[in-house]
Amino acid sequence: MTDDNYLCRASKILLIGAGPSTAELIREISVFSDAIVAADGGFRAAENAGARAILVVGDMDSQHDLPTDQAVAHIADQETTDFQKCLAVCDADVFLGVGFLGGRLDHQLAAFSALLNEPRPVVLVDEAQLVFVVPPEFFMDLEAETPVGFYPMVPIQASLRGVRWPLSNAAMSPMGQIATSNSALGGTLEISVDGPGLLAILPRRDLAGVLTALDRGFGKAQHQ
Repeated sequence: MTDDNYLCRASKILLIGAGPSTAELIREISVFSDAIVAADGGFRAAENAGARAILVVGDMDSQHDLPTDQAVAHIADQETTDFQKCLAVCDADVFLGVGFLGGRLDHQLAAFSALLNEPRPVVLVDEAQLVFVVPPEFFMDLEAETPVGFYPMVPIQASLRGVRWPLSNAAMSPMGQIATSNSALGGTLEISVDGPGLLAILPRRDLAGVLTALDRGFGKAQHQ
């Protein structure tokens, strides 16, 4: 999709889904965003948090009484999720997502699948943690004993440094080597991968640092 065809463009867009979230969480994460877009039923979650969605996107199977002045992108396609629809009609340097983790496991797996097919950085957040796809090079500072986890959604080569159980150019895959239940040593966490497919899971409190690191990582990849 070209820039002219996007319905929403901002530096940081918060996408709000209909999955588990709280008004407090939405308000806290919205501070990091420049615009808010609701994925179908996520409109009510945004409304309850006092967050103004500039656009509601989806097949509208959960919404029947939206305000008359609410901008809506009704996409009837049943082959994609409302989360994917939001990513298709919006453009941002980074997306944040609330209401896409927890709840129905199949919905959460669908969200992870969407992350793997998305070239732009996306960070999904819940009350306790956050998850994102690691860019080719990623580094950030973490306090000692910070819990971190890494899960390969596809076969991938990866190196992990600055963690209790490091890896060096390891062949990772869902049916082989994974790196969950790890922890930071304190100082710089460094990750390198040979392609998209490695999910990183960190505490929500590290969101600001993750966003800065993703800006470096994806920016470098786009200019290579």
